[in-house]
Amino acid sequence: VKQGEILDSIRYAKRIQNALFLNNDLIKEHFPDNFIVFKPKDIVSGDFYWTTKSGSKFYLAVCDSTGHGVPGAFMSLLNVTFLNEAINEKGIDSPERVFDFVRQRLVERISQEGAKDGMDGILICWDTQKEQLTYAAANNTPFLVRGKDGKEWGADRMPIGKGESASGFKLNQVEFQKGDRLYLFTDGYADQFGGPKGKKFRYKQLQELLVSSSDLTFEEQSRILETTIVQWKGDLEQTDDILVIGIGL
Repeated sequence: VKQGEILDSIRYAKRIQNALFLNNDLIKEHFPDNFIVFKPKDIVSGDFYWTTKSGSKFYLAVCDSTGHGVPGAFMSLLNVTFLNEAINEKGIDSPERVFDFVRQRLVERISQEGAKDGMDGILICWDTQKEQLTYAAANNTPFLVRGKDGKEWGADRMPIGKGESASGFKLNQVEFQKGDRLYLFTDGYADQFGGPKGKKFRYKQLQELLVSSSDLTFEEQSRILETTIVQWKGDLEQTDDILVIGIGL
């Protein structure tokens, strides 16, 4: 009975988490062509995606908080609170300064005993007036596909939280063409163990899969990603939360 009650509580927590984070309508409004593959490891998730709008700017964050399951979900709640505070309360509008602010808040709040909790992530900002795309990235790398060419964009090799470096995050401006596809993902898909030798799927294989299926609709591509990872995993346990988002530019 006890275990059933705990599971019920966690499922209810998932509903709260989804209500707070997931605004698919806002993504659709700005990027009508998109897909989202989101597979938490343990019902609630440390991985999250989050959107907000401020003036002419639309923000999409794809992040991986420390931990998964209940501890990860608590961390993601904290991370979203600080993202929200930066953009909607403090009026910080540049992605790299948003990450600097969130890191400062995390260090102040939870790194007092030397804990290195925080998140990796990507925050893109779409300026609807200027039709300009900028982003900041902490450890996670955005991936652009044009035709049959895939290109990794730059990312700062440091987390949002207490790390080796305290230097500021970098703002990246993006040159894109109509028809380009942008993919944002956490490490869960690439780190999934499976296949004939029980090894990691790897980023290279994920990128190749995205390029080879890029002429399909996003709906079909999303299905391929779902079935591929299920087949790869086989009877093994899911290693981590999985999150992959594709948007058409």
